[in-house]
Formats: sequence, C-alpha cells, structure tokens
Amino acid sequence: MLTVALVLLAVALITGNFAAPVRSLSTDPNQFVGFVVAIVLGITVHEFMHAYAAHRLGDDTARLMGRMSLDPRVHFDVFGTLLLVLAGFGYGKPVPVNYARLRGAFGASVVALAGPVANFAIAAVAAIPLRYGGADLLGGNYREILGWVVLWNCVLGIFNLIPIPPLDGSNVVYGLLPPKQQWQWRSFQQYGPILLLLLLWFGFQFLSSIVFAPAVAIARFLTGGRL
Repeated sequence: MLTVALVLLAVALITGNFAAPVRSLSTDPNQFVGFVVAIVLGITVHEFMHAYAAHRLGDDTARLMGRMSLDPRVHFDVFGTLLLVLAGFGYGKPVPVNYARLRGAFGASVVALAGPVANFAIAAVAAIPLRYGGADLLGGNYREILGWVVLWNCVLGIFNLIPIPPLDGSNVVYGLLPPKQQWQWRSFQQYGPILLLLLLWFGFQFLSSIVFAPAVAIARFLTGGRL
C-alpha cells in the first residue's frame, strides 16, 4: 500500500493536484499553519484516546507498546500522512487492540469511537474563543488559524467514521455485529486500503460531499457561524 500511495504522491507532484492547505502554503500561510496544527494535535489526541479507551476497558496492549502517549511521533502513519498531503484528510498509525480482552459487548465500538469523538472535542474547545469573540482580541491571524483547527478536526472526525478499513468506522461496525458476522467483516478488512484509495482517486467528489460538507456544517455550528 505504501508503494501505491507513493505513486499517487508522485502523480500529485506532477499534476499539482495537492490538497488545498498544501497549495495555500505560499498564498495563505494562516491556512497552512492551521492545517498543520490541527493535524498534529488532532491525530495525536485521536490515537491517544483509542489507547486510553482500550486501557480503561481492560486491554493494555497499546499502553505496553508506548501508544498511550501524547507524543506525536509515536502516532503518525506514513500512508495516512500521505493521504493528508493528497486529499487533506487521513489518519494516524492504528493503535493495536486485543478485542478479546475488552470488557462489554460493544467494547470494540467504544474504542473505535473514542478517536473521532476526541477530534470533535478538540474542535469544540477551539471553537469557544471564536464563538464568544475572544479570538478577536488576539488578532486576525490567530482567529483564522483557530478556525482552520476547528474545521480540520471536524474533517478528521467525520472521515474516520467512514466504515472502510482501516478507518475507525470499520471497527465501530465490527463491534456491533454478532460473532459470525464479525469474522466475515474481518475478512473484508484486507481489501479496505485498496477500496479507500479507489474511492479517493475515482470518487473524490462523492467523498467530499460526505466528509467536507458535514464538517463545514458542524464547524459553523460550533463557532456560532463565525467560521
């Protein structure tokens, strides 16, 4: 999959088909800075919450492997980061979870949901100064960067809820299925990254409509229309 992602990155370099934040590096530095802050913060807390939720539900696999950490370096995935460059959304290195150790019938779903919920929580906290006017006191640059942090964390949260492996939505579905269907769903997961790439490459407009449009709506709601 890394080879496929590198090919897509090479095509993007040749055609200039980069995600908007990367294209804006020279024309809108605030957007680029907001994108970087949002992604580093969003992916780090997202993956930490997966590990923390698994730990609370009885599985210490991630903690013992050093993944229950707020150090960004332990959470970034090469392929997921390349997707960020290509499409403006992606994911971190998947947190290892032993589902047999989780307590509760829906433990897998709870652990999977912890990441996207963390992104929406970051967006909500970052939106407070925007919603109540506090961001204006620190200047337009700060306000704009904070707005991008809100928006991109909403994008990360929604994108990761798509039920295609290796995204969190796949494990949310897995945790809700009966045991027999869980096994069938797991056999589908090996094809997930390929399906995700095909959707990204050939169905980008559809993907944008189910990710970016809801993300903008949620961000505007959180900021009280001040985005």
